[in-house]
Amino acid sequence: MGDFMEEIFNSLTRIIKGHNNILIMTHKNPDFDGMGAAFGLQQIINSFNKTSYICINKIEKNNSLNKAYKLIKEKNLYLNTINKSDVKNIIDDDTLLIILDTHKKQMTEIPQLVDKVKNIVIIDHHIKNGDYIKNYNLCYINSGLSSTVEFITNYIKYLNKTIDSLFSTFMLVGLEIDTNNFRLKTSEKTYEAAAHLIKLGADNILKQELLQENKEIYLKRQKLISKSFMVNSNMILCIADEKIYENKDLAEIAEDLLQFENVEASFVIGKITNNIVGISARSIGKINVEKIMSKLGGGGHYTEAATQIKNKTIKDVQNLLLEQIKEEK
Repeated sequence: MGDFMEEIFNSLTRIIKGHNNILIMTHKNPDFDGMGAAFGLQQIINSFNKTSYICINKIEKNNSLNKAYKLIKEKNLYLNTINKSDVKNIIDDDTLLIILDTHKKQMTEIPQLVDKVKNIVIIDHHIKNGDYIKNYNLCYINSGLSSTVEFITNYIKYLNKTIDSLFSTFMLVGLEIDTNNFRLKTSEKTYEAAAHLIKLGADNILKQELLQENKEIYLKRQKLISKSFMVNSNMILCIADEKIYENKDLAEIAEDLLQFENVEASFVIGKITNNIVGISARSIGKINVEKIMSKLGGGGHYTEAATQIKNKTIKDVQNLLLEQIKEEK
């Protein structure tokens, strides 16, 4: 491990140990990367004899995460969470906010916390965007990382800590999802992180169970995929119907589209609320989809990016995307 990473880990440890009231927060509509990293980080903070809270919604839409919460409860493991309505009661001048898997205020689970908390740490693996949170004590954004889980796994390894095998399983799920089964953003260090999680007890069979999905949802996704079309020699586009979809639905379709011959980048357009149309973009690594999404007000990673556009129809957003693709070509 290089001196720079040791310096980052030591700074993070010093900041955590310097606060007694710590909040951990990831992005809206959390996934197993952001939340898996939060689980692992809370285990580290526990080992420092410090109190921390993971900020969550009262109602979780992600079915796999709901399975995770149920398993944590069944195993009677310590997981200290807090919701939006209660968190305001515990904030003081000593509060530390650690933001994982995003660096944009509006993308966080509770954006108001960014203004209310004086001490902030940011850990992310997406390409740094112009509207990143600027009032921080420590900021580590590395788009070369596969995931935020990879960073937290390396931090656990550096500290020579252990975590419960269930939490290491959740982290391995996050690592696998964010790399699309180790097909994207995967380096030697990514495999080393996966190996370390297995060493900590990650259960491959349980991981597969957590990744299983509802048959009807799968078939609905395949139906949309069947309507996708090539917009040029190496880019494919899928347009959803007028139904409301979750961000993860669009993302999963975009990842599936990369499996087709000649496809180097994929884009999926669909409504995520009545007045917001989302675009999810994926690339095998030859095309920078983050650059395209950032031109449309979004951002992300070189191979994984997205945007949300308000008060436009799906057709309007399709035209905006096609214009941007044409410019990039």
